[in-house]
Amino acid sequence: MIEGKVNQYYFIKEIDSGSYGRVYTVYDENINQYFACKVISKSRLKRNFRFAQVARRRTLNRNGSSSSFEDDPLNQIKKEVAIFKKMSKHPNIALLVEVLDDAREDNIYMVFELCEKGKIMDIKVNKRVEPYTEEKARKYFRDIVLGLEYCHFKKIIHRDIKPDNLLLTANDKVKISDFGISYMFNENQEDANIWDKNASPLFCPPEACSTEKKSMKGKAVDIWSLGVTLYSLVHGYCPFEDSNIINLCKKIEEDPVVFSPNISNELKDLLIKMLQKDPEKRITLPDIKVHSWVTENNTNPMLSTEENCIYEEITEEEIANAVQPAFMFVSKVIFFFSF
Repeated sequence: MIEGKVNQYYFIKEIDSGSYGRVYTVYDENINQYFACKVISKSRLKRNFRFAQVARRRTLNRNGSSSSFEDDPLNQIKKEVAIFKKMSKHPNIALLVEVLDDAREDNIYMVFELCEKGKIMDIKVNKRVEPYTEEKARKYFRDIVLGLEYCHFKKIIHRDIKPDNLLLTANDKVKISDFGISYMFNENQEDANIWDKNASPLFCPPEACSTEKKSMKGKAVDIWSLGVTLYSLVHGYCPFEDSNIINLCKKIEEDPVVFSPNISNELKDLLIKMLQKDPEKRITLPDIKVHSWVTENNTNPMLSTEENCIYEEITEEEIANAVQPAFMFVSKVIFFFSF
């Protein structure tokens, strides 16, 4: 537990934790406003990175494929900061306020807007929670779709869409967060070709479970995890579950999706199309936006791509300047913690 304050931020209470560190509610005394602060332990990040390196190298040796994993654990922080700065214009993406770092300390502090209601649902293996009604799930799902469309428009594959990374504001708006394993692809590409199969196991697509030496289409990966998320919202659990990772992958690759009898035919149709095991046949985001369940049989159409993605462009120079203080600090840390 962190006590006291960092710069103008007073630490109030812990609201979440993970392998990277902890998240706190903080209070900015300068403007009389509350924020969320993600506190990342550099030593823990470095330790987890070493374990990941070993696991990935074993995977490379086994399947002979190439991988784009980072050469330094703190590059992950740099990338996430850059992505958040690039995405900060959209109302369904969590806003990164600033990044604080001191080379003399172990922690990096990422300050975000506070989403008062927290994660959209707390999903765990073999745990059942109260599902949402289809009406409420539809409202949240439409927010997520708009945020994800903007990600893809900005050439970013999130790769980790799940309830833990979907936060609710006080007025019930969903914000996509945590771009830690996201993938940026080139402006001249329609989609990303991803070799690195990192993913949260319960939300992992069949193609990421496969040992075949082939790349994955990034947008299809996001659609699968979006489908698992929607399934979870209306069931209170994931469509495929097992505490053993090998058994879980086998279920994801081979088992059919089983639905609650309470699910409407329209929603069932959408989920079947999103959870299509063949990524080439999986429904695309444009088709999801016009699906009858999403639009309530065309009575409630979604924003067009043009309307959803018209937010002011940020130049490369603005991005560089926006993250420069964080990069300057991180550079010092890299020097101090060099291998």
